Amino acid sequence: MLRGEPSLCRDPARPPVMTPNGDAPRLRVVTYNILLGGGGREDRIAGVLERSAADVIALQECTDLDLVHHIGERLSMEVVVGESSDGSDLNLAILTRLPVRRWKNHRHPNVMLRGHLSCEVATGVRAVPRVRVHCLHLAARFAERANGEARRMGEIQSVLYDIGEERELPHLITGDLNSIAPGDTVAASAFLARMAELRRAGVVVRGLDGLLGPVERGAAGEAEVAGRYQKVGIDPDLDVGLPRLPWILTPFTEVLPRLPYTDRFLNTHIQRLTVEHLLTVGYTDCYRELHPAGDAGYTCATWMPAARIDYAFADPLLAPRLVDCAVIDSGPGGDPDTATASDHLPLRADFRLD
Repeated sequence: MLRGEPSLCRDPARPPVMTPNGDAPRLRVVTYNILLGGGGREDRIAGVLERSAADVIALQECTDLDLVHHIGERLSMEVVVGESSDGSDLNLAILTRLPVRRWKNHRHPNVMLRGHLSCEVATGVRAVPRVRVHCLHLAARFAERANGEARRMGEIQSVLYDIGEERELPHLITGDLNSIAPGDTVAASAFLARMAELRRAGVVVRGLDGLLGPVERGAAGEAEVAGRYQKVGIDPDLDVGLPRLPWILTPFTEVLPRLPYTDRFLNTHIQRLTVEHLLTVGYTDCYRELHPAGDAGYTCATWMPAARIDYAFADPLLAPRLVDCAVIDSGPGGDPDTATASDHLPLRADFRLD
């Protein structure tokens, strides 16, 4: 497993990108936030990624690098790691079955909390011999409201600066951007109603810090706590992904009507500068390019799909080659393990390379 600074890799040539049903060669990239390292969920995460048939995988929240390395071995993929900018263990990783030609971990202390990991791979296809994948995890900081989006704007501008310093190649910006796209709707009232249900079930409780958050696993018998989660349809291993909200919002979650006008009103207060900026400078939102606005494409949370915050943005060289982009959910034709492997759903994007 490679980590740290820029590197050149001259591994022996590997098989070219997939050619489904003998058709033209395609490149498949999958992005997946595995939720705080994936502890206790390694087999499910690895299974989801294996069945995704990805050529390149961008992972976020890689706190357990041994787990990432094990998944890479299981999938016969090379692994490169980008350590976070703020010194936390919320690292990034890119796994690839294609030869790595160049990669770099861009750290921006005091600007980015996580980081920006770029990796250039050789496709084995003459028309598009190399593609670069940029893996991101922008700051959440939803409690900061406008300041949170301002922070993400600063982060994405740093990423675009990094890209501008590299040679021009077809490339993809992908990962958990914690941002909402213009025209997208967050299912805010349904999410708050779900939080009220979890509170009534004793899954989220008021903590000593005054926040409404997940009940501590040691606060009661392990089996009893697990039963609470299962009763409301949440795998106990996903407890670390439950949000912490100010307790003062509790009455609001109980009485808020779940009506279209409620969501329209709440959505007017969500800033959308980060994704808008990427679109303005010429990137294509791969999912929205192929799916109308009425197709929500929610990627988070698996226990209450309410927002699309995981993206794949193709640059003008790669965008014309886009042929498919889909959220891998647990529904028909999807992967049942995505419901319990993480609190995010993976997103895949396919590109023709002929």
